[in-house]
This record gives sequence, C-alpha cells and structure tokens, in this order.
Amino acid sequence: MNRMTNNLINIFVFLAVAMQPSFAFVPRARVLTRDAFYSTKANVLQEKTSMTTLNLIGQVTKTSQPAPTPVGKTLLDFFSLPDSAPLILRGSKNNQIVEITNPDASLVKAYEERCTEVNAQSPSSDDKFFDVTTSGVDFPGLKVMTVATIGVNIYLCKKGLPNYQFVLIKDSTYAVGNSIFVWFFNKVTGKDKNKEDEGATTQSLNTIRTVPVGDDIAFEADAYLRVKVKFPSFLMKVIPNGEEKTEETGGVSLRKVLEADLPYALDKFRQEYVQWLKSS
Repeated sequence: MNRMTNNLINIFVFLAVAMQPSFAFVPRARVLTRDAFYSTKANVLQEKTSMTTLNLIGQVTKTSQPAPTPVGKTLLDFFSLPDSAPLILRGSKNNQIVEITNPDASLVKAYEERCTEVNAQSPSSDDKFFDVTTSGVDFPGLKVMTVATIGVNIYLCKKGLPNYQFVLIKDSTYAVGNSIFVWFFNKVTGKDKNKEDEGATTQSLNTIRTVPVGDDIAFEADAYLRVKVKFPSFLMKVIPNGEEKTEETGGVSLRKVLEADLPYALDKFRQEYVQWLKSS
C-alpha cells in the first residue's frame, strides 16, 4: 500500500473520530450522510451507490483533584460566571469561543431536538449558546477546521450541587491543503454536493458534575460521543480489516482524544475555581 493510500485512510479515520474543540464537544470533522448519484445522457435516471454505515462510539469519565468547598459563596455562583463554561470549551487547544447572545428560533429548536436525542436535561430559557472554532487539525497534506455550536445548561443534582451539561447542536467544517486530499475530504463529507443537511450524524453529551470528596468537592467529567458515518462502499475496500475493525479503531481513537484532553480541561476549571475562592 503506497503512502498516498495510507494518508487517505488516515484522513478518513480521523475525519470520523478526531475531536475538537478538545474535551470532546464536537468532532473535528463533521461527516455527513450523503448519497452519490449518476445520470444517464438524458439526466433522467439516477441510481444511488452502495453505502456502508459505521458507528463510532467513545465514552470517558475523569475526575479532578479535590478542592475546598466555598465559604460565604456558593458553587452555583462560580458555575454561573460568564467565563466559567468557556473554560471547558476552550480546552487544551485554546479554541476561540463566541457567545451567541440572541439565538434564533431555529437554533433553539435544534438544541431541544439534540437534547432529546442524547437524553439530556430539558432545556431552559437560561441556557447559553456558544460558537467554538478550533485551531485546526493537521493531516498529511490537509488541514481541517471546525466551527461548532454548543448549548450549555446548568442544573442542580439531588444534593443541590451544580452541574454543567454541554450538548452539540451543529457543526461545520472546511479543508485546505493538497488538492487531492481536499477532494477526498469533500467526497467523504458530501461537500461536493449542493444538498441540504440530512440530519445530525454526530451526537455529543458532556457533563461536568460536582461530587463530594469528604469535606471537599471535586469536578467529574463524563464525555460521550457517537459518530455515525455513511461511507461509499467502494472506498471501504482500501481500508484494511473491514467495517468492524474500522469501528473499533475509531472508538479507540475517540477515547484516546478524550483521555488526553479531559484532565487538562478539568484541571484548568479547578484552578480557576480555587482562585475564585481566594478572591474577595
């Protein structure tokens, strides 16, 4: 297998599984379901090509070091600060965060639908929305950029401790680099077709919980990601070991990304919390 084929395989696998903005909130590359068509001379008859569906799933739970409980303040006060949720979204890659201060009805509706799909807490009127732009993902001969829209909910658990809930609403990608690899990216993601999106193929629910640790507290992150990919079957022939192995490899890659970035995000969040406790 030559180097270009290997690079194409790597691009496909990572398009399906690599995550940004870190902490697994959105895929670095959104893989959309697309059908390929061909036409007769009269452009009357169209026939769909065979497609293969891959399901890639990653889930990781991490817990921060303990931190003191607040005195004269509440944990909810810290969670409600404007800069607290972006600390998590920014992750280890210093993603650019922009709050959507006036979400339109279509965005709110999409958010409600995504929450239902991942069995998240019911949305509230106080929920916030953010656009998150990643620093980009480099492949051999290709760089993929992602812009994701995330809905953030703060809710209290039965013990009265605050939790964050991050739900991926939508995301978009574009690629720059080697023309062959850009073409491959556009084929895989369906960006060579002028068609409307056929629904979300990536589901992401990520929760930051406050958990008691003796007289202290800690922050626990539970990150779940599911990527559903429809891929032209003829292209699957160049991927060794077939569908099952590709799904397994994709799941492992997802978990590795989560495991690498979750501790950083939690530690940064904890550091800011401790500094907040010390402030007047």
